[in-house]
Amino acid sequence: MESLGKTIEMLCKEKGISKEDVISAVKTGIINAAKKAGYRGNLVVKIDEDGKDFGIYQEKEIVETVENPDYQITLEEAKEITGEEKEIGDKVLVEIKAEELGRIAAKAAAQVIHEKITEAERKALYDYYKEKIGNIISGTIKQIMRNGDIVIDLGRVIGILPKEEQISKERYRLGERIRAYIYDIVFDYRQYKKRGKSRIGDYPPPYVILSRTHPKFLKRLMEIEIPEVAEGLVEIKAVAREPGIRAKVAVDTKEEHIDPVGACIGVKGSRILPVSRELSGEKIEIIRWTNDIAELVARALSPAKVLHAESYEDEDGELRVEVVVPDDQLSLAIGKHGVNARLASKLVGQIVGIDIIKESDFKKIQELESLETEE
Repeated sequence: MESLGKTIEMLCKEKGISKEDVISAVKTGIINAAKKAGYRGNLVVKIDEDGKDFGIYQEKEIVETVENPDYQITLEEAKEITGEEKEIGDKVLVEIKAEELGRIAAKAAAQVIHEKITEAERKALYDYYKEKIGNIISGTIKQIMRNGDIVIDLGRVIGILPKEEQISKERYRLGERIRAYIYDIVFDYRQYKKRGKSRIGDYPPPYVILSRTHPKFLKRLMEIEIPEVAEGLVEIKAVAREPGIRAKVAVDTKEEHIDPVGACIGVKGSRILPVSRELSGEKIEIIRWTNDIAELVARALSPAKVLHAESYEDEDGELRVEVVVPDDQLSLAIGKHGVNARLASKLVGQIVGIDIIKESDFKKIQELESLETEE
């Protein structure tokens, strides 16, 4: 039986699964073989620690009169088998000879062992990549699905970059190397996508769900390119993205000698440019974090100049920020298609919206409020 031990060791190394899982699979396969050969009752498989020896047994209870031979045995038979003194009610193990199982049973055992080991292997891969959620991974584009989803070869598993997690202006090619953020891992992709038919089933699970649009993808890229961020000297407090178009990142530091904004940008943009290139030219603005919500919004509306910013609660008790900008910078503050204002709102996170007012309108409001007060 030394070959069994070697087989178990080989499976552990090749499949990356534990010895306990392999032995469990072997036990299940042997029991299945015994059942195929016609054995019933409480079947027990014993394998030694080295996996070099095993035996399969029927566990039987010692009784005075046997009514069911699959579960019961007489006292005399038990003594003869074990060579030991026994009593009524004791349990004994009656060995089943391996050669009695037959070729069909052995084939069935092999099938069950294969299925159980495959199941254990998939579970081990799932657990491994579950721990990797939040990291960046690279792979090769294997297939581009009709629905726009991209299948990526990650080695031992398949990664999926869903259509909605792709930067819209990017174009992908088969065989191309690609980096992405590990967003999730699932066994059933159809359930994850809440769709009907899917050809992803052509590939074995689990599936690593990837993203190139997630804010944390930008954060992880900055950790790779910027030593101060990687070492924790500069902290990324918030990230807001319009993937592939524009992003705003708020940073801070407790180190007085470090300029967190400058550290992230680098000399002539040397540190932030590689990140931007990875994101297909996404324009990345770095601002200094502050706990003052109004001031944070004012900074986040860069490059527009903010004359005044004040936070307040609206009639529903929701926090908002009123911002005053020069008349000629209103469109700059709002941004093309509202991108600048939208990113500022995302960056702050806790406010419902931002009220951007032209300086001339703000003065008119002040004049009216002043007249009402006088009256």
